[in-house]
Amino acid sequence: MKIRIILLVLYVIFTDVTLCTARQPLGLRAASFLSGIPLGTAIRVNSLRQSVDYGQYVDNVKNNYVLVVGENELKSQSIWLGENTYNFNSSDWLLGNTSNSTGWIQQNLMQLRGHNLVWAKDQWIPNWLIEQESSISSAKAKQLLSDYIHTVVGRYRGKIPWWDVINEAVDDNNNTNPFNLRDCFWFRKLGPDFIKYAFIFAHEADSNVKLYYNEYGIEYVNLKTKRTLNLIDWLVSQGINVHGIGLQWHIDVSVNVTPGDVHYQSAQQFVDRKLDFMVTELDVSVPTNGGYPINPQDLQTQGLVYRSILEYALYFSSNCRALLTWGFTDRYSWIPSFSNYTRGAALPLDWMYFPKFAYWQMQETLTRVLVDGIYRLSPQSKSNQCLGTSLNANSSDVQLYNEPCQNAHQKWNITWLGDGTYRFLSLNAQNHVLSARNTTATIGEVQTSIWSDDIEQGWAFSAQGPHLFRIVPRTAWWRVMTVYDTSSIGIINFDRMNEQNWILTQV
Repeated sequence: MKIRIILLVLYVIFTDVTLCTARQPLGLRAASFLSGIPLGTAIRVNSLRQSVDYGQYVDNVKNNYVLVVGENELKSQSIWLGENTYNFNSSDWLLGNTSNSTGWIQQNLMQLRGHNLVWAKDQWIPNWLIEQESSISSAKAKQLLSDYIHTVVGRYRGKIPWWDVINEAVDDNNNTNPFNLRDCFWFRKLGPDFIKYAFIFAHEADSNVKLYYNEYGIEYVNLKTKRTLNLIDWLVSQGINVHGIGLQWHIDVSVNVTPGDVHYQSAQQFVDRKLDFMVTELDVSVPTNGGYPINPQDLQTQGLVYRSILEYALYFSSNCRALLTWGFTDRYSWIPSFSNYTRGAALPLDWMYFPKFAYWQMQETLTRVLVDGIYRLSPQSKSNQCLGTSLNANSSDVQLYNEPCQNAHQKWNITWLGDGTYRFLSLNAQNHVLSARNTTATIGEVQTSIWSDDIEQGWAFSAQGPHLFRIVPRTAWWRVMTVYDTSSIGIINFDRMNEQNWILTQV
C-alpha cells in the first residue's frame, strides 16, 4: 500500500509539472488539419451515445480527432448474429441506416475506418460459425463470406473510405500453412483463398473503398513482415485490389524509432510496392504497479516515442494516410487487463482526461513549424508589400505597406506559446499583439490589442512550402487570415487562394 501511495504521489507531481507549465492545448484535431495528416482514435460507441464521464469522452473525441474506428462495433462478432441475421444498431448510429441518411460521423464532420471484415482468429468470429463448422461445406463457407461482406460493405457504400478486409492472418508461431497463415475457421474451409475472396467481395460491394490488410508486429523488419509481404505479393499477382497496409504499433517505451532504422525500412518495403499504409492502433505502454507508472520518467520517454512515430508518419506522408491510437484515454485502455495489470498508461490522455507529455509532444510536432524570431509578413499575392500596424498610436488597425518594409511597425516578434499557437508582437507598439475578433463572422476582424494572454491573441501556422504559410486564428483554426478587397486584412473561409498564403521573412 505504501508503494502504491508513493507511486501515486510521484505520478501526480510528475504530470502536474506538464499541466502547470502548459496552456490549454489548441487540440490535436486542429493540429491534424493544419499539418495535413489525419489523426484518429478507436472509440466505443456506447460511450459516445451515453456521453459518459459528464461528456468528457465525447468532447475529447470531437476536439482531437478527424478520424475514428470502432473498437468492436463493425466486427463480425458484433454484427453477424446468424445467417442473414444482423445487428446494425451501433453502426447505423454512427453512419446512418440508409444511403441518404447521416449518423454521428457525418454530423461531426469526421470519417470512419471500417474494422474489420474478417478476423482470422476463431475466438473473434461469431460463435455460431464455430458451432456449425462441421456442417458447413467449403462452398457454403464461401457463400456465407460473400453474403456477409456484400451486406456490410454494401450497406455503408460511400460512407466508409477504408476497410480492414483481413485482420491478423499471419501466425506468430511457425507452421506449415502458406505464408504461415493462422489455423482458423476460414482457412480450414477455404485455404489461403479466403483472403483473396474477402478482398474480391469487398471490392464488388464498393468499388471506391480502399482495402487494407491489418496486422500487428510488422512495423519493423522481421520474419513476420517478410511473410506478410509475400502474402501481399501473392494477392497482387492474383489480380486482387490491395490498396494499403494497417500497421498496428502496439509497443512499449523500450522501442526506439529513428530515421532509417528497421521501422522505416519496413514501411519502405510497403511503399516500394506502391501501397499506402496507416498507423492503425498505436499505443505505447509503460510498466505499472497499481495502475500507476513504476518510473514516472517513463511518461517523458513515452512522449518522445509518440513524437518519433508521428515524425515517421510525416516522413512517409505521401503514403501514410493517417495515424490512429487505440483509444485516447488511459481510463479505457485495453492494455492493463491484457497485461495482467503489469503495463498501462499507454495513451495521450490520462485516466482523468488530462493531456500527458505524449499529447503535448504530438501537438508540438504538428504545430511548431516556425523558429521564434523577428519576421516580415507579406501576402503571397502581394509579395512586394508587408503587414504592419498603423502609425496612429491610437489606432488598432493593421494594414499593408509597400517595400522596403524596414520600419519597426512593419515587423513582428513571433514567439511560440507552448499550446500549439504563436504570439505576434509588434516591434513598434510596446506590448501590442496581433489579435483576431469575431472570427466566425463572414469576415472576421484582424487588429492589434494589448497583450493579455487571451485566446484571441493566439495564431497557428500551416506550412505550405519554404517560408510560406497559412496563418489561422486560434479561435477559428479552420479559417485563415487573408487579404480581401485589394488591401484589407480579415478572417475568411479557407479556399486555397494565394491571397491566403503569407511569406515570412526573418529579419
